[in-house]
Amino acid sequence: MPLEAGQWNAIVWLSLLILFPLGYLLLHVRRSVYSPWECCLYLPTYLMGRLLWRVHFKNEPPAEIQRGAILVANHRSSVDPFFVQLAARRRVHWMVAKEYCEHAIFGPILRAVQAIPTNRSGMDTASTKQAMNITKQGRLVGMFPEGRLNHTKLPLISIRGGAAVVAARSAVPIIPLLIEGSPYRRTVWSPIFIPAHVAITFGTPIYPAPQTPQGAEATGVAGETEAAEDDPDCLSDSDALIIKWARQVVAMAGAPDFPIELASKRRRRPRNGQPRTREL
Repeated sequence: MPLEAGQWNAIVWLSLLILFPLGYLLLHVRRSVYSPWECCLYLPTYLMGRLLWRVHFKNEPPAEIQRGAILVANHRSSVDPFFVQLAARRRVHWMVAKEYCEHAIFGPILRAVQAIPTNRSGMDTASTKQAMNITKQGRLVGMFPEGRLNHTKLPLISIRGGAAVVAARSAVPIIPLLIEGSPYRRTVWSPIFIPAHVAITFGTPIYPAPQTPQGAEATGVAGETEAAEDDPDCLSDSDALIIKWARQVVAMAGAPDFPIELASKRRRRPRNGQPRTREL
C-alpha cells in the first residue's frame, strides 16, 4: 500500500530529527581536541554534568587555562575530575595512583584519557617528569593537593606540595579552582545517582618564582624530587606556592582565616634542630 503525502512528510521530519543531532555531534567530534574514543567517554560526563549535577561557573576562566598550566582543586567527591574537565573545556591529564592505572576495568579507561600513573607512597620522579613535559607542551595537568576525599566540614584538609613541584619545575602557573556542592554518599559510585548543584569558581593564577641555576640550587625547587632525601629543607619553596593556592581556595569558600595544614611524611627541622610548625 503506497504511503500518503502526510506519511512521507512525517518520515522526512523524523529522519531530520535523527540525522541533524548526529551530524552536529560528528561535526563537533571532528573539530574537538579529543579523540573519538575520548569523545565517547566524555559525552556522558558532559550530559551528567549539565543535567544531573547542574554544573555552573561563578566566573570566567583565566586566559592561562588555554596554555600550559596545573589545574588544582579541592576534593570532596570521586567525580570532581569531571567538573574540572568541564571547566577546562579541553583535555586534562590527571595524576592517578598507579594501582588504578593497572586495574583490569579502570586501566583501559585511564590510559584512553592519558592519565599519568603515580606512586602514592611519596615523590615519584617519573610521573613528575611526565607532568612537566605535558605542561611544557602547552597542555593541562589536574591535581588534588589533599590527596584524598575531604569528608569533613572543613574547607580543606592537610595538603601536599606535589602540584607546586610540577609548576615550579616547568615554569607554568597554578590555576586554583573551588568546587562546591559535589555529590557524595559513602561510596565512590554514589555520585552517579545523586542530583546536585555544583558551582565552580576560578581563582587567580599563581606563578612560581623564576629560578636561575644558582637560585634553584639554593632553594632546592628545581631539584626537589632528587634532593628531598638529602635536604629536609628543600621543600620550602613548593610549600609556599601550594599555601598560596590553599589561601585562595579557603578565601573563595568564605573562610579566609582558616589555618592551612601541610602534610608531609618527613618531619622537617630547621638548622637549629627545632621542629617547624605545620599549621600556617
